[in-house]
Amino acid sequence: MEKSAENSRVLEGKVIPIKLGIVGVINRTQAQMDAKISIEECLEREAEYFKTHFNYMSTEMGTPYLTQRLCSVLMQHVKQCLPELIIRITEQKVIQQSILDSLGPRIEDESGALADLVMKFCREFRYNMDGRRSVQFGASERALSGGRHLFEVFDSAICQELDKISLPADIEEDIKHEIISAGGSKPALFTPNIVFDNLASRQLEHFTFPIKKSIKKCSETITEIISILSKKIFERFPVLKRETHQISLGLLLTKTQVVERFIDSYIQCELCYINTNHRLFIKNRPQLEKACSEDEKSKEEGGENSSTKKIKALLDLYIHIIRNQLMDVVPKTVICYMVLQFCDDLHKDLMKILYSSDRVDDLMKEDMLVEERREKALRMLDALERADAITSLLE
Repeated sequence: MEKSAENSRVLEGKVIPIKLGIVGVINRTQAQMDAKISIEECLEREAEYFKTHFNYMSTEMGTPYLTQRLCSVLMQHVKQCLPELIIRITEQKVIQQSILDSLGPRIEDESGALADLVMKFCREFRYNMDGRRSVQFGASERALSGGRHLFEVFDSAICQELDKISLPADIEEDIKHEIISAGGSKPALFTPNIVFDNLASRQLEHFTFPIKKSIKKCSETITEIISILSKKIFERFPVLKRETHQISLGLLLTKTQVVERFIDSYIQCELCYINTNHRLFIKNRPQLEKACSEDEKSKEEGGENSSTKKIKALLDLYIHIIRNQLMDVVPKTVICYMVLQFCDDLHKDLMKILYSSDRVDDLMKEDMLVEERREKALRMLDALERADAITSLLE
């Protein structure tokens, strides 16, 4: 570019108006690079050229000045964007830190960490059963304690199932058959007690299936609580989660079998002794017999029908008494063995089996995705910390 009035006007921005002005530079040519002319010498030639041809504006021309101007423009832009940039950096730091907190720190003491996790799992289960913690069950929108869920099972599975049990429609035919059978080779003057005992025993046997069904439902509810808690607490450690889950379910199965054996024994005791001397039975029997007698007089029924009606009413009363007892006994048995004893033995069994396997390193091995996420979050947090330090210098 030769010195001329027109070239001066171009550099001054009068020909082509530019908002930030025009800065003339002389680029290093291929010939200069081939001739091994250094960058420093090229810059000196550039400065000399502008002093010679455009002396009055030489201080605002050349590569060094362009560099200075660009840095100045960049800094002004950065300062304009700085408040928003600081907010975004702070927000990202909070996000990355929360990710690190959720993933937890790297495990240094694996044996101690295992003991802490097992203790936390057992504590959370106990708190869940006594109402101090809540869990989200399935598609339910409500978060309830495990104990409350178990209570709902008592109410729906146990009480409702037992309430469905009643005397069959053909019970009067069974009563008549028993009366005839008890008479032997000649008609009986009075209805023997064996008739009532046999009929009551057969009706009591109907309680076994719904009780077993309700116990299974309780076991399924506790299993679901175990699954939810193990997934939450041992999320980082898939092997430990699997082992803990299996040990817990094995212990629960043992306690469930204890409950089933206890209930079987309880029902067997009821079958072995039909207690017609039960306080509630004695209290309500006269009233029932009186009602049956008045009904007989109004219908003028015979002796056999009279006995049938009375026995049916007494059977219904006796079944009602036993049903109420079972509604009380079954939940208490479940709580005793499947909750309280399970809680007491859970920590002991987990520690005994997990530590005896000599696999602490394997149990405490983190999921690869967890480790990758932690490393990524650490790198991001480090970059954000450095960005934060830089922005503090610019304020």
